[in-house]
Amino acid sequence: MAYMLENPYWIVIIIALIILTIFVCIKAGAASSKRYKANEAIMKKLKEENILRNEFAVLTDTLIHKSEPSKLFKGVALNLQKKISDAVNMNAEFDKLNDEQKSIYALSYVIEDGSENLSNFFKANGQPLTGSALTAFKNLFSGKAAEIFEYEYNAFDENNEDASVIPEEIKKNDTDFALLVSAETICETAGKFIKENAEKFI
Repeated sequence: MAYMLENPYWIVIIIALIILTIFVCIKAGAASSKRYKANEAIMKKLKEENILRNEFAVLTDTLIHKSEPSKLFKGVALNLQKKISDAVNMNAEFDKLNDEQKSIYALSYVIEDGSENLSNFFKANGQPLTGSALTAFKNLFSGKAAEIFEYEYNAFDENNEDASVIPEEIKKNDTDFALLVSAETICETAGKFIKENAEKFI
């Protein structure tokens, strides 16, 4: 103690270490709480998806037409995703789907992978998914939104030598697309599409 009194900088160092320890503990606690909340949100989402998947596991004409469009789309899409992901050969299983089913399956990934930016969907996926998504989107939407979708499809298409990825253009198109079409709009429109083509999903 006498040594420390004679050398006060040691007291400063000890105080600094105590403060640092407290700060680290607080940060660790906050990080742990954040991870817990994130895990809790994931578990809640998985539980909700499981309930929705089960609700639409067996489609009937009555179920399709009485269901709210957005909910119908999500339920049908979840079952198509499970069917494909559980298959030994996912591409072969995808090929077995009819065009209407392929459209719903593809649009579900437009929402899932392109929720922040449309370009993320094209960066994460390739044919035949992107091609089906383009066909589906052009069937359901028109105008500027469809033009942007096709532009980005061509930009990220490795087989298209006439188009290329221009970062500034992609960023602008991502922003414009988000203003024109929301995820909920896609869900609602796709759900109505299922209702109009109910026989293709039963």
